[in-house]
Amino acid sequence: MTISVKNDYHIEPLLSEWRTLVEITQPEAHALLHSLSDDEVRYLVDRFYDYMLNDEHAHRYLNTRQVTEQLSISMFHWLRSVLGSAQQDLAALLAQQHHVGVGHARIGLPIDLVARGARKLKNDLYPLLTNKGEHSPFVINSALCFSGLAMDTALEAMTIAYSPTYKNAMRDQERYRVLSVYDDVSVERERQLGALMNWENQFIYHVATELPLADISLLGRSEFGLWFSHKGKHLFGFPDLLRETDTLIDKVDREIGAAAPAAIAQAEARMRLLRNVRQLTGQITLIITSMFDELVKFENGKDPLTNLLNRRFIPTIMRREIALATSTRKPFTLVMMDVDHFKQVNDRYGHDTGDATLKSISAMIYDHVRSSDYVFRYGGEEFMVLLVETSLHQANVIVDTLREKVAATAISAFGSQSFSVTLSIGVAEFDYHPDYQRLIDNADAALYQAKSSGRNRVELHGRDPIYS
Repeated sequence: MTISVKNDYHIEPLLSEWRTLVEITQPEAHALLHSLSDDEVRYLVDRFYDYMLNDEHAHRYLNTRQVTEQLSISMFHWLRSVLGSAQQDLAALLAQQHHVGVGHARIGLPIDLVARGARKLKNDLYPLLTNKGEHSPFVINSALCFSGLAMDTALEAMTIAYSPTYKNAMRDQERYRVLSVYDDVSVERERQLGALMNWENQFIYHVATELPLADISLLGRSEFGLWFSHKGKHLFGFPDLLRETDTLIDKVDREIGAAAPAAIAQAEARMRLLRNVRQLTGQITLIITSMFDELVKFENGKDPLTNLLNRRFIPTIMRREIALATSTRKPFTLVMMDVDHFKQVNDRYGHDTGDATLKSISAMIYDHVRSSDYVFRYGGEEFMVLLVETSLHQANVIVDTLREKVAATAISAFGSQSFSVTLSIGVAEFDYHPDYQRLIDNADAALYQAKSSGRNRVELHGRDPIYS
């Protein structure tokens, strides 16, 4: 049997070598590995996750709840199948490693962490087997040799799948970085510089009228600040300027936080605070302007009909938002929307009217959310929205209002004819699982439930997670 994987990778040699390894290994060694109890295998799994969770780098991809609920179970079955591969369908087992490798690439799991985890398993398996005194040293050594080479073969199969998948993901990430995600970069530049100026004007008003400092919105939490944190940092490919902008925003917020409330009543203190903050925001304006100017030359990466984001950028954006949410412990929510009975619109009014309907709905969705959120045309009449720093409850309020707005909007057809459409909506909150596909599947399942329950409704996936 020949096993082929994506990008023309061919792993027939691995299958042949694994079969040879099984054949040349003593039957007693296979029997020893097969005789490991469930408790012993769970011990290895527990040791593995205890080790990995103590690694700050690995903690980004793992958390205790995931280990308890899902990952430890998957690892248990993986270890059982690899150690007991003499009794497995090796072709199917290699196909499974391919699937795992693609999953690792999808979440951006560094390959060195996978190798480190395998090394930990081998280290802990060694004393476990050497303590099996009822077996001869030859059988124990044979079992150790087989288990190590079997794990290495499985890891190689993962890497064969991982490398091209990860490379493609990085290519899309680079493409997303260098392409403008807006119809007109100049328009977006003015929009964000305007947001920065609006914040500055509000700040000046607050200080000039001696309002309490506690009432002043920090720049990092402003419309501009959220946009920069969730979009600007990833859109611009200038790490030094991005770090400088981050530092300047932090300085602005620290200037505000350090100002003594009593001192604001003094004209000299007010002028000093205003001067310092305006100087810093002026520097931010210059940097943001220069970075936008560099993007003007590039084409945009949007869906040609709706001008929403192209779905090819979903992996890049999802990975970044997952990393942000994991590090900050701030929730984000994914929304899947589908236009109800859209085929009837095309059949009754024609495809031109259908296209106009999608454009109208796209504009309503885009205008309804913040500039820090992401709106994609997912396919056909389906849309996906990523609401940053938004809980499941907050998202429910946002999208239900949108649903009502769409349902109440009259769309023009032939002459004086008009009609309306409705949306079925599924919502899922990020549950700290590192694979973005799981979150998409959860939102999609909620969307399916909304359509099955009568359409023109919002369904939430699961219940509010508990954040720690």
